[in-house]
Amino acid sequence: MRIEKLFEIRTMRQVYRLAAIITLFAVLVPVSTFAIPFTFLGAHYAGFFAIAAFPAALIPLLITPPLAIIVLNLFRVQTLTIDKVDHYVRYDTLTGVLTRAYLLGKTREALTRGGAFLMIDADHFKAINDTHGHDVGDEALKRIAEVLRKALDTDALIGRLGGEEFGIFLPGASDVQAVAAAETLCALMRKEGKIIAGKELNLTVSIGCALHRGENSLETTIKLADSALYHAKRGGRDRYFLAEATDTMPALILKDRMAG
Repeated sequence: MRIEKLFEIRTMRQVYRLAAIITLFAVLVPVSTFAIPFTFLGAHYAGFFAIAAFPAALIPLLITPPLAIIVLNLFRVQTLTIDKVDHYVRYDTLTGVLTRAYLLGKTREALTRGGAFLMIDADHFKAINDTHGHDVGDEALKRIAEVLRKALDTDALIGRLGGEEFGIFLPGASDVQAVAAAETLCALMRKEGKIIAGKELNLTVSIGCALHRGENSLETTIKLADSALYHAKRGGRDRYFLAEATDTMPALILKDRMAG
């Protein structure tokens, strides 16, 4: 266990339990200090030991508990504050998926396994905000996040890239698996996006897919996915495209994989 784990205190029960342990230790140390020499002096000095041990035990018993509780409670507040900051750094406050920075960081860690990056963009999202207001727009973003979590397995890294755009990395996925995931997402979004916040939105998404290749950087893979997303938008929305690039054919090849 790392040493910092010892100071991760999240509940008052932990505070009181640790305060009791510290108090017991604080009492035993001076009492034991007196007990050792009196043990060698013999039983006829027991009365002196009792006289000496009583204040030795009483003083730490009175002082240690309040001090320990105050200090340990400060550690508790610190731990909870760190937890909140950590959660804020990792998770998007509105949708609950990963933040852009954390998504890209976790994706870099998973790149050695290969995989596919998907960029998802809500169709006609500006019209939703303009027509129904930003509160309904926020509910629409939450619905998209719910659909992404519902449609994908637990290995998928799901994050919000900004605005109405989301990113997904599927570790170890092939192009066939990436296309299958995109098709599932489009179909489920079409179903789940009909009514949101009591409004008939018929919300759909467009998706750009790119398989990560070992010679490429993450940025290159994301650009390929972004280009594929652009073509999906131009192709009529509510569909997905798969981008491919090879050494022998460096130009972007876009396979139209219309969903539905």
